[in-house]
Amino acid sequence: MQKKLYQIAVWGLGIFSGGCNLDLAPENVMVNENVYKNETTAEAALFGAYVRLNSFFAGAPNDQNNYANSGYVCLMGDVGTGNLKAQSTANSFLDVETAEYTQDDHEGFIRSMWTGGYNAIDYANNVIAGVTKYGKYNPDKMAQHIAEAKFLRGYENLLLLQLFGDQALMGNMDGLGLVIRTTPYDGYNPDNIESRTTVGETYEWIIRDLTEAIQDLPDGIVAVTERYRATKSVARALLSRVYLYRGTYNNVTADLQMAANLADMVLKNPNYVFDDSPEAYLNGLFPLNVADAAGAYPNPVLNNSEVLFYQPSGNSVENYPHGLTAYFNKRSFHIDDTSFYEENDLRGAGSLIGAGASSEYLTLKTSLKYSSSGGYNDVMYLRLSEVKLTYAEAITRISNNVDAEAVQHLNDIRLRPFTAENKPEAYTVASFGNAEELLEAILLERRRELAYEGHYRWDLIRTGKKLRNELPDNKKNFPVPQYEITISGGAIRQNTGF
Repeated sequence: MQKKLYQIAVWGLGIFSGGCNLDLAPENVMVNENVYKNETTAEAALFGAYVRLNSFFAGAPNDQNNYANSGYVCLMGDVGTGNLKAQSTANSFLDVETAEYTQDDHEGFIRSMWTGGYNAIDYANNVIAGVTKYGKYNPDKMAQHIAEAKFLRGYENLLLLQLFGDQALMGNMDGLGLVIRTTPYDGYNPDNIESRTTVGETYEWIIRDLTEAIQDLPDGIVAVTERYRATKSVARALLSRVYLYRGTYNNVTADLQMAANLADMVLKNPNYVFDDSPEAYLNGLFPLNVADAAGAYPNPVLNNSEVLFYQPSGNSVENYPHGLTAYFNKRSFHIDDTSFYEENDLRGAGSLIGAGASSEYLTLKTSLKYSSSGGYNDVMYLRLSEVKLTYAEAITRISNNVDAEAVQHLNDIRLRPFTAENKPEAYTVASFGNAEELLEAILLERRRELAYEGHYRWDLIRTGKKLRNELPDNKKNFPVPQYEITISGGAIRQNTGF
């Protein structure tokens, strides 16, 4: 049934959504009533919305609908930071390091991220509107489908805000945020072009979507291999991230407390269990996902118990491969520094960082979290490691003290990737002279644990640290693609740094 729904969803990719750009006409060719009135086809449309999140975030090299974006959004969590060095021939990624963007960049990866995000939001909007207007199946299931779509829309708006919000991670609530779209796209109308809301208003829209989603999402036992849909805990984990991002720069106690409270609720859910064995990294978190002699890929792999939300490549191998290839092949960038890992740390000593593709750049290192060059890689969105570190950071910032519970969560993450004979001595409260030292250790552990999963750039920005190059604050986000400003007649304004 799962695979059948994915096949329906893939078939429907060109049916359920309108255009991404202001001047693209909608592509709807099927009467919405026929799609959304019954549970099976409505759920297929919802699965299409999940696929669009993945295409926006991590790309899909063989996407039959030509919306692949090579994983730019995920990559931007590490491109331009000390985690990755752009190759000398990778002009666009070199431009990310300097924040000096060309017309080609605006027409290329910058526009791809913008349109990919709004295309994904449009899929979610179609589900919300269609189920609300035409749904005639079980009301509880209808409410769940709408809640899942609101979760997706909230997630996609957060990603867009990180990318394009003018100093959105630096407490600039009056800065330019996003164009908020809550209804299906209905074609380009030059007399009705929406402008950007403020950063603060955008955050409120994201929080509203996720808060409303939590009310109607399920939170029962979810098999590890089926954690590709939102639950209450998944939405709480994401909402915890939102509050942490909004509250860090100016140390907003209320936001940090919400981040801590939500993270604590996720950590207390017995359905999600932290695996403290070093084998966890290659036993479901980041499996070696390579084809067998017959060219078949795993379908699907058994994921680790700490996984909250992921996109499994194996669910639709025949039609829709998922996942990143850009890291593995090293054509655009490589890892030039692993010194931030401790000696014998498996995350930096060959298990998750290594040679990558064997055909080129043999001496350069890359991330092995995505170990297939064919695009069949599971994509991790949310897992307990992030939630534990979010909780530890939030309670430390709130109390401004070295908290024993925060130290314990830090130890759980730091000690796991070492074999028994190589484990370093655990931290104690006495290991840190003050809260600032503990925060630095937590942030370093976030860099190690979440590297190449789309986080590090945003952590650096929200904590006031430099990127690979010293950039002014208003150039740490990306510019809005010039095309959108032009076609809107200036109603959509450019960020202040560009």
